[in-house]
Amino acid sequence: MSAGTRRLAAAAALGLWLAARIPARADDDAGAKGPDVSRLFQAGRVELDAGAGLGVFNSNEYLLLLLGGGYYVADGLSAGVTGEAWVGSSPSIGDVSPQVRYVFLDSPWRLKPYVGTFYRRTFYDHYDPAINSAGARAGLVFPLTDRAYATGGLVYEHYFSCQTSVYSSCDQVYPEIGVAFSF
Repeated sequence: MSAGTRRLAAAAALGLWLAARIPARADDDAGAKGPDVSRLFQAGRVELDAGAGLGVFNSNEYLLLLLGGGYYVADGLSAGVTGEAWVGSSPSIGDVSPQVRYVFLDSPWRLKPYVGTFYRRTFYDHYDPAINSAGARAGLVFPLTDRAYATGGLVYEHYFSCQTSVYSSCDQVYPEIGVAFSF
């Protein structure tokens, strides 16, 4: 595991640990247990996702910025799209990724497990053509308030038409953490 990957994994673990330490806001109808988690993921809700992190590509370290959104088509099931910008090194990288995620609301724990799948189209300013990939993710959702939650998990991603001169491997597993706001 490279130094950049170790730093990213350590940042993800620290972020998840910190999220677990943040007390949830106790609404009048939520009692001492915090917000009603199922309300965050009800059909018809809209969410805004934002994130930042560190990434490594071809031994270059980047700051990753993520912005996206989703719509809950059914309780626990969302469809959405995210965009990422990798800045701070060359080449500049950007991607767009439609995705589907399911949060297991019937779980007896406060931290709710989730699974999802995605397709990604990645653009490079010095490489042509763009690269396509698809993958799966799994992790935990931690409610922060009745309108916000944190996530932490692992992602598996497979690159199609992979060029080993660009990627060291056509398959990757990496951690992810994030914060989302639901309306």
